[in-house]
Amino acid sequence: MSNPILDILTSIHPVVGLSPMDGLTDEPFRLLQSKIAKPDIIFTEFVSAEGLSHNATKLFDHLLYSQIERPIIGQIFGRSPDSFYSAGLMLCYLGFDGIDINMGCPAATVTQHGGGAALIDKPAVAAELIKAVKAAINDFSTQSRTLTDLHLKQKTLDTLDHNNVYSGFKIDPKNIQPPTLSVKTRLGTNEPVIERWIPYLGEQPLDFITLHGRTLKQGYSGVSDWELIKESARIIHQTKLKIIGSGDIKNRHQGSEYSQKYGVDGYLIGRGCLGNPWVFLQETTEITSQQKFDTLLLHAQMARSLFPDRQFDYLRQQFLLYAAGLPNAKKMRTELVRVSSLDQLCALEQEFVSC
Repeated sequence: MSNPILDILTSIHPVVGLSPMDGLTDEPFRLLQSKIAKPDIIFTEFVSAEGLSHNATKLFDHLLYSQIERPIIGQIFGRSPDSFYSAGLMLCYLGFDGIDINMGCPAATVTQHGGGAALIDKPAVAAELIKAVKAAINDFSTQSRTLTDLHLKQKTLDTLDHNNVYSGFKIDPKNIQPPTLSVKTRLGTNEPVIERWIPYLGEQPLDFITLHGRTLKQGYSGVSDWELIKESARIIHQTKLKIIGSGDIKNRHQGSEYSQKYGVDGYLIGRGCLGNPWVFLQETTEITSQQKFDTLLLHAQMARSLFPDRQFDYLRQQFLLYAAGLPNAKKMRTELVRVSSLDQLCALEQEFVSC
């Protein structure tokens, strides 16, 4: 059975994807995006492989997905091969179309423990992580190991079942579809090292890589270097791998232009879709303040329905972004930052749409 991600990578050019963003691209966000303007591929926010393997059941909320989001890629981070094997096998049994290893996060909370972009300077460890997930995919494909072999706690097995009920995924032993394996990374840590790092990744058992055009040191400051992405694309295309570019893409027109100019197979949009899920539409269209409010409200309603115990605090950043560009955006932001319930949000509709 063919994999839908591989099918897309070989049949669509350029491929456009929703970038994984920690604390942002959760299930309500991805579900909303899929309903309004669905990209070709979607990544989850990243999840700790160590946490998953140590029965941190709350982390499985990050891995909830709906059928409408397919093909969907689950992203994991960390530095323990054993944990990556366990997490990889769990993602297989959750029915993900792809598994992505984060080797690009610049956050100190991740890199100081040897994960994320810190792996660029630890190629041997990076290879072990890739090898571990590949082994999990192979064991899933042959059914030589199952979740039972991981000796997980019952609460974790129950949580996995809950996720599968939500997604509607059921494994068919006679028709197993192994997920793709990919890496999302950066140009380097303190400075670009693509002449070493990209060929090394090209030797690994991957299906594609995603390259963000900044170093770890840069974080999200400065400008993404697409010339170095172009050189990386030249290198990676000497192998069987595909490459997706990432960094500062604001819309599909720019993404298509950059894909052609810099020789990548596709691109991701991240911050450009915050408060603007219409960015993935094929044609540019005028979005009214009423559409913005209706979408903001739908986002909040889905978040409250899926995660009733969460406060509105984590949504406020996105509330503010929906108000961007309104004539009285400053006043509207002042109101939105105080919202703590759906009723309070609904009460702002008239003021929001009359902007």
